[in-house]
Amino acid sequence: MKIFLIETNKDYDYVGKLKPYGDVTLLNSGEKEIGKYKELFEDEEPKIVGVNTGIIEWKFPVEEIKRIKNLVGIASKSSWVFYLDMDYCKKNKIIVTNIAGANSESVAEYAIWMMFSLARKLPIQIGKDFKTETNKETLQTEIVGKAMGIVGLGNIGIRIGKMGKGLGMKVSYWSPKTRNKDYEYKSIESLLKESDFVFNCVEAYEKTKNFFSKEKLFLLRKDAYFISVMGGMGWGPEDNDHLVKMVNEDKLAGLAIENEHEPKYKMPKIKKAKNVLIPGAYAYFTKEAQARSNEMWVESIIGIATKKYVRRVV
Repeated sequence: MKIFLIETNKDYDYVGKLKPYGDVTLLNSGEKEIGKYKELFEDEEPKIVGVNTGIIEWKFPVEEIKRIKNLVGIASKSSWVFYLDMDYCKKNKIIVTNIAGANSESVAEYAIWMMFSLARKLPIQIGKDFKTETNKETLQTEIVGKAMGIVGLGNIGIRIGKMGKGLGMKVSYWSPKTRNKDYEYKSIESLLKESDFVFNCVEAYEKTKNFFSKEKLFLLRKDAYFISVMGGMGWGPEDNDHLVKMVNEDKLAGLAIENEHEPKYKMPKIKKAKNVLIPGAYAYFTKEAQARSNEMWVESIIGIATKKYVRRVV
């Protein structure tokens, strides 16, 4: 069994952990195109491919999967597998695993920090070099008693809800499938109309493109805040241009979103001293989340190699 790992992290002993289960090769060039990892296509021995999805920018075309002879499994170092042709993998008995939940705590905490940053007007404070000015522009908002609306109640959404409840917020949610008795379920329209802080926890892929359309975003109150939890601008679920326009025109109190934008996306102009927070894409990047991710990824690869599958998606 050959095990190929597309990963640039040098601080974890992947090879040592996996050596008992196959011939391990660490592909650490950082190349974005999967087709340029020529080692994947050289022979017909059984293969497992472990992939850090950020390196290949969530692109693993089915044409490249077909080129890998005797592919046994793909281990995604992410909770997301939308970038793979799952129907093809299932039809051809290619095992697919993920590491769902590894980063949930870290990402949820980052989202709560973004909420506090908007409520306390951090972007405006930064714009004023932290000079104290007590006026309408710098007037801030308390969290206790406010309505938290979560769109998408997966692992991250559930954790955000638990923290919101602990802070004394009134938590409601909309989710296409998940139901949770701890929080109030609302229609998406009611949630957007009634929430003080809206958390977008919708996974970004083709089926969720334009989920937060202009028509839906018009439902937000002008004193509401929108926190995008699952990625940067341009990936699809929300109309980011319109959200920025709403803040620029004082039709939305604040917007927070990570700066890991879709590569071809052109950033809209943000007016000076507006409550728009675009922090670095560090939501997943804590030492605890990194340790869990590495351990779960290695465990899933061992599971494929030994046919004792863990975290199997297909």
